Amino acid sequence: MTQVTTRSDASPRDQKLIEIVLECQERFSAQRWLFEREWYRNILFYIGQQWIVYETSPRRWRQRNLPSWVPLPVTNRLASTANTMRSAIAQVHPAFVAFPTRENEQSILSAGAADKYLDVIMQEGGLRAAKRRMASWLTLTGNGFLLTEFDTSAETGTVFVPGEVCEDCGTQMRPSEIPADMTCPTCGSRNFRDDPSLGMDIPQGRIRVTAKSPFEIYLDNGIMELEDRQELLIKEARDIEGVRRTYGKAAEELTPDNTSDPSQHFLTSLSYMTGTGSQVSGRRFGEGEHGGVTLLRLYVKYHKDYPEGFYVVMSGDQRILEFKEPYPYFFKTTKRKFFPLDHIRYDDVPGRFWGKTPIDDLCTKNKQRNEFESLFQTITMRASNPVWLIPSGVQTSPISGDPAIQVKYTPTGGGLKPERIAGVEPPASILQFIQYIDQDFEELGGTFAAMKGKNPGSVRAASAIQMLIERGFGRYGSVFDNLEEAYEQWAIKALEIWRQKAVFPRVQAVARAAGSWQFMEFLGSDIGEVDIRVEAGSTRPKSQAGRQLLVGQALQWGLLNPQDPEQKMKIFEEMGMISLLPGAEADVKVVAEENARFMAWAQEAAKSLGEGDVPPEQAIQLLLQTFPLKPNPIFDHHPTHVVHHRRLALTDAFRSLPDIFTQLFAQHLMTAHVPYLIQEATTGLGLTGIMAGMLPAPSGNKQQSVSKSGAPESGAGPGGASTPFGGRASSSVST
Repeated sequence: MTQVTTRSDASPRDQKLIEIVLECQERFSAQRWLFEREWYRNILFYIGQQWIVYETSPRRWRQRNLPSWVPLPVTNRLASTANTMRSAIAQVHPAFVAFPTRENEQSILSAGAADKYLDVIMQEGGLRAAKRRMASWLTLTGNGFLLTEFDTSAETGTVFVPGEVCEDCGTQMRPSEIPADMTCPTCGSRNFRDDPSLGMDIPQGRIRVTAKSPFEIYLDNGIMELEDRQELLIKEARDIEGVRRTYGKAAEELTPDNTSDPSQHFLTSLSYMTGTGSQVSGRRFGEGEHGGVTLLRLYVKYHKDYPEGFYVVMSGDQRILEFKEPYPYFFKTTKRKFFPLDHIRYDDVPGRFWGKTPIDDLCTKNKQRNEFESLFQTITMRASNPVWLIPSGVQTSPISGDPAIQVKYTPTGGGLKPERIAGVEPPASILQFIQYIDQDFEELGGTFAAMKGKNPGSVRAASAIQMLIERGFGRYGSVFDNLEEAYEQWAIKALEIWRQKAVFPRVQAVARAAGSWQFMEFLGSDIGEVDIRVEAGSTRPKSQAGRQLLVGQALQWGLLNPQDPEQKMKIFEEMGMISLLPGAEADVKVVAEENARFMAWAQEAAKSLGEGDVPPEQAIQLLLQTFPLKPNPIFDHHPTHVVHHRRLALTDAFRSLPDIFTQLFAQHLMTAHVPYLIQEATTGLGLTGIMAGMLPAPSGNKQQSVSKSGAPESGAGPGGASTPFGGRASSSVST
């Protein structure tokens, strides 16, 4: 191992850290070129640079030195196949299911809320965009990475936090000085008061998910699994101004470096092949005041000099920008340390950390195709052209090869004349071999015609087409399994990072089905310990036609009841036909607004009733007078109201309301919408029983009677007295 050289002006601690970072970089760089060579080639083939050869000594790809007359065709079948593969991977949307870890109410409630927090994390962190970029790296190199961090830079927004003063001894503490256990460092007291004069703006922070390329990941190649390692190095190129904003004072004297590229050989090769590479506006990446800089981020779970581990960020010019000790990423309950990085392989290779991709084999196939196409063109241009034999001594006019050319000649002794010999047709075997290569592309890549949206020959039946699609996806079995496992680990880690780092609440709109939404407040400490799993089979992409086929079969077999409004809405959503429901989007919006209005009213009313001593009878009358939901029996789309009101009733926020509010809401639904739903039913498929099961009536209520015809009797709906519920103004709510 070579001796590393560190900055002479660095502190003893920084010099030690610099030595550790550089030593890890050198150790992890050994033999990486064997894998990088394949990754380089795959990307070059993808962008159409396919007439290339690898030079072992400088370790770079270059153009093949061929005579100028040799045709260099590129029919990029590899790019078409890779795009189909990438699209299939990017379309994977895992369905997360949270399970409690203990048999207690707190754990059960945490499991119920975890899916909502995961929705917020995915939305705030940008998981969807990260998945698309990860899918590109996974397809072309066989390896994809997702890095999950909590960004605490000022760009995420700030929150003013007051300081604290100990009431017992008078110790003053700014927000950054307050101990985690909220005890006074001087006297141990827990008696504090806020002091705005000691306050400061604290970054709110946000979770951030980014895709990383294998060129940026440095680690011990001899260990199979990521979490079995003690060290991980991420080397990335960053804009210097962005680094200065992120790290503040520590990066004030940061200078650009011309070795800032995390994959120097890669960009060098691309620059050599395409004439672009690291050249930006005539300037190399690391040149000039506004150039780039290398960041080396080292995660160490354990080190002989740092038993508790550490995390350090170093720039390319050997400046320590951030240092955290002990190691900051661990599970709070078990103290188990983890890397905030998740690795996805396309195909596993026994005994090897790095994965493999079918693109490795397709490069050879595309190279063969290009060569045979070049041979075909060469034969066509040379051997198939006619040849003129001109006897010696015969004088002829110029022979241009134009159609219907007239050749004038002077015969010599014996009557000799110019003679035209027809060219030779290219062998049919060349075209046949090219067709065989094209078939190999489909078999190796698993990208059959049906997956590309093409009609697979004579196949017409939807079920047969779906079987062909499933056959194609069968080639992706290993990568889908790996994605499922990786997303499970990502969700567990992301929730833990959020739990520890998200100290400030944020209000965010949570998307619901069919365009509905709900504003909720989220705080990291509200998440308890839960177990996250990905629903089996949810990582398998399903075509729209396939989903419609399955729904149609379920309807035929009687597994779905279209008269149930909940199932009816789900059927339209699953088949991608929600727009066919008249006014569906507008109706959903109306109901979503009603739900939000009811929750705001209920929470405020509950607070007011709690502060005063209001008798139950008077409380009911007051609530009936201010009840915020005003039904419109003519224009309300009752199935939509039933479905989305029920979804609200299943939320934790709704169930936490006092019983009187949940009973009022249930009675509103049973009187304002359910009778009309029963009236509009076209068949008697037990809808009354279904609705009774969906919304149990409040205890002590007189049940709304329904005539044999299914229509509401007097007092229910049209013709009844005007109440907030659409029924008679009787005090039927049990208190």
